[in-house]
Amino acid sequence: YGKFLYSQVNNPLEQLQKVEHYSGQRSKKTRSAIAIGCTIDFFNKELINKIYSFDMYIVTLFGTEKDLIEALEQDTVQLLIGIKKHPTYDHQFTFIKSEELVLVSSTSDKVPDDISNDGSKLLQWLQKQTWFTYDNNQEDIKSFWKNNFSKSPKIIPRYVLPSYKSIVDALKINSGFSIIPKQFYEDSTEENLIKIPIKLHKTTTRELYYSYKLKNKNTPEIKQFIDKITHFS
Repeated sequence: YGKFLYSQVNNPLEQLQKVEHYSGQRSKKTRSAIAIGCTIDFFNKELINKIYSFDMYIVTLFGTEKDLIEALEQDTVQLLIGIKKHPTYDHQFTFIKSEELVLVSSTSDKVPDDISNDGSKLLQWLQKQTWFTYDNNQEDIKSFWKNNFSKSPKIIPRYVLPSYKSIVDALKINSGFSIIPKQFYEDSTEENLIKIPIKLHKTTTRELYYSYKLKNKNTPEIKQFIDKITHFS
């Protein structure tokens, strides 16, 4: 009976000793903590090689921009990184960078020669193709279309994918078109598996920001995180 009782209480006692040890370690050095939100694309391109050197506790939430905006409003996260400005809530924005958007396609797709210089025919032809898009709002496509054709796109995307990396990977093995940030295209040029099917004269860009609530109790942590990212860059 004594051995049986010992086996029952020994494991909880060991766990208690571990808790005591780690609590003691934490008390020796206080680290600030923050919960951030970003898209998986932005994390893999901009953050993955940086934040692991930060002397902070960092919880990261991934999602679409719509989901992340709601998470910020509900205080699930304190800081959004790498998203576009939005009018949904009264959030504060700090500029990070601009990205050029480009039209890309699979290598098997070819714009007919007789329409490449005819804006109206080119527009009609493009709208009939298979399209991959990042979200149902089609913000990238709308911005690109407005800038280059002065019209709203009449496109029903065949596939809506959760990241630009997913779109690039899909176009490597499937026929279709998309609008993506240029850096994701440049990352794939060595493989020659996707291409820019036609060069248009106007440059289309999107701006990315930090976003946070103006009134919150985590202002020091937000400032610390932004300062570290800025210093790292």
